[in-house]
Amino acid sequence: MLLLDLYPLKGTFQPEEEVRILVILHSTQAGAATLEIIFSHLDRTVAAVHRALSLEEGEQKIVIACQPVGQAGSGYGVDARLLDASGIEHARRSTAFDVQSIWTDYPRYGFLCDFKPDRQDIDETLDALLRFHINSLQFYDWQYRHHALLSPQDEYIDPLGRLQSLTVVRSLLDAAHQRGMAGMPYLAVYAAGLDFSAAHPGWALYGADGQPLKFFDFLGLMDPTPGRGWSQHLLAECGQVLQALPFDGLHVDQYGDPKEGYDAVNQPVDIPAAFTAFVRNLKASYPQAAVLFNAVGNWPIESLATAPVDSVYIEVWPPAVRYRDLTEIIDQGRAISLGKPVILALYQPAENEASIRLANAFIQAAGATRIALGEQARWLADPYFPKHQPLSDGLYHSLRQESDFAVRYGELLGPRTTQASDVQVIAPEGICSFPHQGAGCLVIGLVNTHGLDDPRWDQAHPAPQPLSNCWIEIHGAPGMHRAWWANPESDTPVLAPIDIQRQGETLILCLPDIHYHSLLVLSQENLEQQDA
Repeated sequence: MLLLDLYPLKGTFQPEEEVRILVILHSTQAGAATLEIIFSHLDRTVAAVHRALSLEEGEQKIVIACQPVGQAGSGYGVDARLLDASGIEHARRSTAFDVQSIWTDYPRYGFLCDFKPDRQDIDETLDALLRFHINSLQFYDWQYRHHALLSPQDEYIDPLGRLQSLTVVRSLLDAAHQRGMAGMPYLAVYAAGLDFSAAHPGWALYGADGQPLKFFDFLGLMDPTPGRGWSQHLLAECGQVLQALPFDGLHVDQYGDPKEGYDAVNQPVDIPAAFTAFVRNLKASYPQAAVLFNAVGNWPIESLATAPVDSVYIEVWPPAVRYRDLTEIIDQGRAISLGKPVILALYQPAENEASIRLANAFIQAAGATRIALGEQARWLADPYFPKHQPLSDGLYHSLRQESDFAVRYGELLGPRTTQASDVQVIAPEGICSFPHQGAGCLVIGLVNTHGLDDPRWDQAHPAPQPLSNCWIEIHGAPGMHRAWWANPESDTPVLAPIDIQRQGETLILCLPDIHYHSLLVLSQENLEQQDA
């Protein structure tokens, strides 16, 4: 008997909504079995299901339902065991789910970029993303034109000559909503077709030489100043999209350059201020729509992070190529935005598995998420999303473990945590520490770079050298009496208690092992008491 897979049937569940978990089994012969599933919150069991099964030969799918188990903002572990008629364990598997009122409170962003009329794999595609707890999707390059987002016909040729279908867009949105995933349509804040730009010279953006600015020889760039022709036109286009299609918001892009420009009468355009004003106008015009705006190269983060975006979306580019650059960018975005969730976009070849896993470890330890998976659970390797790449079996398995871990312990790792700046952690060489406060506890994310010489996320490098019996000193955490440890690479990623030694006000702990990253939790009392 095999337990082939286990995952929730929604990317996130609403408060008071019944939780449904899909279990996929396989048996080589008919017979009796028992499926045992434990639902846990942090280190506390909150529900248990024991289901007697009469297995048939071959594959079977079973849906396990659990009544509401918690409140918004909570993450839960799901640990399953498959036992034969004698009570002998044959297989075990884990997954997770969370409960959120609004997906932007803990965004786990994926992407779609295939809207051709003959698409037949919609359910398969979105089910593949459910396994990674994706709760929101960017519909990339779905639009008819950059300056005319909605096609007048159902089937249309996009600016790159691809045949697209609004019926498929609607079908993908419907399938996403059935799975607890939001849909966000892509648009560019200042891009228009060259013919449109030439026909509206008073709306265009110009360089210092007085020539109209272009994005390569593909698009004309328009003046995004609020209240002017282009800005008003694009606001109206957004309204038409939201009225015609059940999108949940708007994903607004820019290209990082130009950072300076001039209007049609040669007056300077304050581009950062124009971006921020466009976001404000979007939220004022369509208050129910979520808004994300891409800070390309972390620019202009100072103005965008203070705008009414629902999450801070940052596309990372050189020279920010070291792993610590990622955490500094996340910390800055969270600080300027007063604690909004941060989503990073960075592009790594799927073959660079160690670089991907280490980048994920740093991003998770800093309390952020990244857009990385889309179409059929393929990897986002390029800023042009259709150039996605397949995952190896090993990387697929590791990413499943990481995503389960991030959701299971979202209160400890996610955007609701706050930095614990007074806490100092002394760890072995190569171990990076990230102290936070979350769920009433001191939470320390630990990332291992041992054995790596100045690694960069944009380059291939070996995996870090695993460490065993890793001793850690913690200063600035008085009153902590209990400690737990969890590892996302474990087949049973439960919070396990570990001993605390004291030398005055210094706490000393020994982590059993760390490969890429681990989680350390300290509390003044039991976690279930802290949670209550």
